[in-house]
Amino acid sequence: MIFEATNNIVGGTVELGQLLGSGGFGKVYYGHDKKHDEDVAVKVIEKGLVELYDIRPYVDREIEVMRKLHSPYVVKLLRVVESPVAFNIIMELAPNGELFDKIVNSERFDEPTARLYFQQLICVLHYCHNLGVVHRDLKAENLLLGKDNELKICDWGLSRYTREAAKDSNHLIRFHSLAGSIDYQAPEVLNGRGYEGGACDMWSCGAILFFMLCGYLPFADTNDALTKQRILKCEYNRTNRYLSAGASDLISHLLEVKPEVRYSTADVIAHPWFRVDLNPDLFPELDRSLKSTSGLVEASMGSIDVNNSSQSSKQGDPASAQVLNEVQAIRRAFITCNVTGTGFLNAEEVRDALIKMNGNRPISSDEVSDFMSNFKSDDAGRISEGEFVSGWLNNEGLGEKYDVCQMSNLFHYRLEGEYLAEVRRAFDSIDVNHTGLITTESLLKLSLNCSDAEIENFFEVVDPETSGRGTLSFEQFVHLCSRYDLFKHHPIVQRLRRLENIFAVTDILWMKSYAGTGFTVAGARENIVLHMKSQEKFLSTKFEGGARGFMYGTYTVSGKVMLQVGLHLAPSLPGYTRVVPYRIAGRTAEFRAWFLQLRKVLRHEIVRCEEDTVVKGKPELM
Repeated sequence: MIFEATNNIVGGTVELGQLLGSGGFGKVYYGHDKKHDEDVAVKVIEKGLVELYDIRPYVDREIEVMRKLHSPYVVKLLRVVESPVAFNIIMELAPNGELFDKIVNSERFDEPTARLYFQQLICVLHYCHNLGVVHRDLKAENLLLGKDNELKICDWGLSRYTREAAKDSNHLIRFHSLAGSIDYQAPEVLNGRGYEGGACDMWSCGAILFFMLCGYLPFADTNDALTKQRILKCEYNRTNRYLSAGASDLISHLLEVKPEVRYSTADVIAHPWFRVDLNPDLFPELDRSLKSTSGLVEASMGSIDVNNSSQSSKQGDPASAQVLNEVQAIRRAFITCNVTGTGFLNAEEVRDALIKMNGNRPISSDEVSDFMSNFKSDDAGRISEGEFVSGWLNNEGLGEKYDVCQMSNLFHYRLEGEYLAEVRRAFDSIDVNHTGLITTESLLKLSLNCSDAEIENFFEVVDPETSGRGTLSFEQFVHLCSRYDLFKHHPIVQRLRRLENIFAVTDILWMKSYAGTGFTVAGARENIVLHMKSQEKFLSTKFEGGARGFMYGTYTVSGKVMLQVGLHLAPSLPGYTRVVPYRIAGRTAEFRAWFLQLRKVLRHEIVRCEEDTVVKGKPELM
């Protein structure tokens, strides 16, 4: 960005500092207003880009909407300074960053924290929608945190008025442009038949609430096409273990495919889960009774059932109570066995359950098929929770053959479904015949150059209770990967880590310990510099420097700069280099993903260093 003879001074008083973030057409800088002695944020939109992409109406609308809105939960517009080369939008500074980063760093929010932020979000949306303004790009990245950690909506570039002439008219405008980010887009936005903006904002709210409570986005998949399919089918995990009945019920009304029956802000405000600990000052115009939050509200949450399985049962009917208890046990069995948390049970998960129920003995594909034949499955051969419950209830002999109580207590993973899916891929790279068990033969086929004694000792160490069996189930493999620190000195584990899939799943949980301090690799500094530059295409990162041990990289996706990073390469022991990556600009989540890719690039050097420096022989107690 070039500033004409102003030495990075905007409006004569605001001095620009470091880059805080960047979007499609603008960059946001930290600024200090010397006249008023206050820190501000300055969004700089280059006029050249405005003319090139013909986006002047969007710039004008963003400024107009921000001037119109007066809420403590909207980033406040201070003034606009137009220079010959740019529009400079000077706003209040939200010093505590993005809600997105706070969720990622916390992994997820507890229910009171998520509810507090969600109440603030609905407060400001209720205000905006009543003014006839919709945001159309709500996402956790556009929710900032003020000095007291209060929520503040930013980035109104895609906002629109919902009525003709911006007010008075009762004719709602239907939009047709593809606005927003794919993970938060409503089905009607994707199907291209036109949509009403307020309803798509509410869908985004449902995705944000799910993200806060569960730690991941409800429809996120490996690519945009699969994400779109899941959105159009409304395919998400309604029974995630972190969702209470009340929260799940509210989310289901927000992530409703039909926009005409999707909850509005008024509907959300009336929901019992939302009204717990509600600050009356958020909605001063509403009736006092609506804001009542007696203990009955919280107590009632436990009675809400997302599948309405208990709504028809009579309180005093023992038979109905027995059926309800059975349904609850079946649901627990489904949730426990669906370890990846997708909401759909697949053949691999069924096989794992049967293996454990049968004392970790091998299970044939016929036995898996026999179990799954009791339930209706989708085109991908998966069983939904509803079909699992109805299939179990409609097959009287099923309960005699399989113990539902045992199934409901099989697995107790405290890991995210996305990570477990990665572990599954790593497991299958060893269990190439998909038997559900890693055996001595499985390990020998990997050509790890290990002896029979080492393999026998491996099973003894990883599975001491049944070491004589010489097999490892998926559950035991998850334990090995998630507690890699306990087993990392075993020669078999060290050699397994040479494999790309195994390296990835044993690396990801320990990323935080490396991110701040860096890590050591085998190889002289000049060789590491050359290696990094040879991997620019894989990392989508253009590197500069390196002569004095500092490299600077620009990570781009489809020509768009996503991240600016630095690498400090410090000499360690002779023949080894300390690699310390750090983020210069860009989102924390992007940096974490890039960091893991960086370690994959240096996998051979990392593993070589680990093997060179491992303690040899039996450990001694000093």
